[in-house]
Amino acid sequence: MTWETISNLIHDEWMILSLLLLWSVAGVTIICERVYALWNVLPKSEVFKNRVIGAIESGDLPKAHAFCETSNDPLAEVFGRGLRVFTKTPHKTTEAVMSQRTVAIGSFKRYLWALGTVGSSAPFVGLFGTVVGILKAFQSMSTAGTGGFKVVSQGIAAALVATAAGLLVAIYAIIAYNYFVSRVGAIAVEYKVFCEEFLLVLGEYAKTREVPPAVAGTAPPPTEKNAPPS
Repeated sequence: MTWETISNLIHDEWMILSLLLLWSVAGVTIICERVYALWNVLPKSEVFKNRVIGAIESGDLPKAHAFCETSNDPLAEVFGRGLRVFTKTPHKTTEAVMSQRTVAIGSFKRYLWALGTVGSSAPFVGLFGTVVGILKAFQSMSTAGTGGFKVVSQGIAAALVATAAGLLVAIYAIIAYNYFVSRVGAIAVEYKVFCEEFLLVLGEYAKTREVPPAVAGTAPPPTEKNAPPS
């Protein structure tokens, strides 16, 4: 394909190629943003989890609160809400932690829908450009009244560039999308383990401090007022 053919293609199909370029820029931007956001998340969260659990095990709940308030780790929001609920209504701690964990995992999926849209729609955009290019080639040939295999093949070859560009964008977008979905799934599993460890430590803390052990889902012990008659 000569430079003149490419120049004519860009002139004739500038709208389709501009759309594919926009798709490509959007895909690369999302990939870079998600790589930065998910980079080294699990090691950092594990270090934070160990610090908070260590503070609770030593009986220093205010220190654990301080860790959650000062940290920018995604797990800090989960543990922070759990500690706040634990100090007020211990029987709702598990529900609060699990719901906040869902929110944290959802933040890891940010913009992945857009990356999936780029990967799934780019081939169709390119195919649309190819179909339009072929129609224009046949229309020009019909208007001029001349044609032949050479003329048709040149027009089709130029139009297929749009399909190739769409497939190129789709390939790396789909690969990146599948990787990020798998990565978020692995993070979700580890976060579930971290939260279970956190709740277990809070349950042990509740026993040592004579806090109603509602974190484990059990009912509070009867008091003198509500004790059953003997």
